[in-house]
Amino acid sequence: MTEQADGTGRDPAGPGLASGVPAQEAGSLPPPPPSTMPSPYLTAGESIPEAYLAPPQPGMPRYGSAPDLGGPGPQPFGPAQQPYRQQQYSPPGQRPGPRRPAFGLGARAQRDPALAGGWERLLACILDWLLIMVVSAAIFASPLLRVLHQLEHIANAYQNLSSPSAQAAISSFERAPSTVSTLLHFWLTVFVIALAYYWGMHALWGATLGKRVLGMRVVRAADRGRIGPGAAGIRTVVFLAGPAIFLFLTPVEILGGVLWLSDNLLLVLDRRTQSLHDKLAGTVVISQRRLQRQAGQSSPW
Repeated sequence: MTEQADGTGRDPAGPGLASGVPAQEAGSLPPPPPSTMPSPYLTAGESIPEAYLAPPQPGMPRYGSAPDLGGPGPQPFGPAQQPYRQQQYSPPGQRPGPRRPAFGLGARAQRDPALAGGWERLLACILDWLLIMVVSAAIFASPLLRVLHQLEHIANAYQNLSSPSAQAAISSFERAPSTVSTLLHFWLTVFVIALAYYWGMHALWGATLGKRVLGMRVVRAADRGRIGPGAAGIRTVVFLAGPAIFLFLTPVEILGGVLWLSDNLLLVLDRRTQSLHDKLAGTVVISQRRLQRQAGQSSPW
């Protein structure tokens, strides 16, 4: 091949190209610009970053690659470092704690120990209603005895009470004006006595006789002070509304049953053991004995 040279006597193609002179022997030429140099740290198609980092060290991730969290390599957090976790704010001097549920099974474990339990209130209610029924039966002793004698006469006249003739006699007895009048007036007396009993006892002493026997007292939920006649009246009316509707208003007796059940069911689920009549009246029932045991006070009764 014939070599062509310019006026200076050098090959215009440069050393190591057309002239066949190796590049390492021609050290007089400057190196190519950095933008055209291949990088050993970039894969094919990657661009050079604006501020190129230091070459990767052995065991460290290469620039632009995610660290292997599951491998034996370095982890994003050291043994003394923990990732940031957002915590719930609590006022100075108070330790953060879990929120207390107002309802449900978790509310029962976080109940104030000074509050009366559901079984205590149920037992006090049974004692109060037994007293009310005894007084009402004593007032209506003569009419009630007459009704019982009529039932006894039917039972003696028919050996088989499930027979059609016996069922007809019982149905006639139930629809008799004297029987309906006696039972109606008896139950009206029961609820009138119950209204006066619960309202008066709670307004005067904050407790019925059943509650006093078990050491309980009805107080205001806000400050646990003594309740007045207004709160006692609201509490009593709502308490008696469910059973009264169930007994006297036959077309809507289901409504009375639902109200009665809701009033008692809320007592079991509520954190402060408040029934529906407690919430509407703004009251709670406390165990006076446990409260005095906590405060170290003597009983006012």
